[in-house]
Amino acid sequence: MEQHHLTKSWYNKFVKELDKLKNKELPSILEKLKAAIEQWDLSENAEYEQAMEDKSMTEKRIAELEAFLEDIEIIEWASTDTVGYGNKVTIERKGIKETFEIVGSWEVDVFGNKISLDSPLWEAIKEKKVWDKTKVISPKGDYEVKILSISL
Repeated sequence: MEQHHLTKSWYNKFVKELDKLKNKELPSILEKLKAAIEQWDLSENAEYEQAMEDKSMTEKRIAELEAFLEDIEIIEWASTDTVGYGNKVTIERKGIKETFEIVGSWEVDVFGNKISLDSPLWEAIKEKKVWDKTKVISPKGDYEVKILSISL
């Protein structure tokens, strides 16, 4: 099974979603299903069909979340000495400065400058220090970056 990396805040979001599905949404759907069944004629009962579809989708999501949360590594960080999980890193590339946050694959947000542990940039800058220069090997072409700052 593949291990997933998440920050504590994202782990908590998934746990909260799972709790809501199991303890609020599913019981509500089951009540709707019970009410629809009490109408007897299930062959043309739109409420019954909708409740069954909602139940199926909710149970599927619960199963997905439970399986996903079985093998989580919560990313903790406490260092700004070298680039690591969870750090915000400012780099310079061809005179342009950009800041990225290093996150697990589930937290990636290209527009929010959150890059994953699978990205070429991460591979190049991991464990580097401020002022280090390194080469990023990218499918779109290689380039050099300089680490300007590392923060939490």
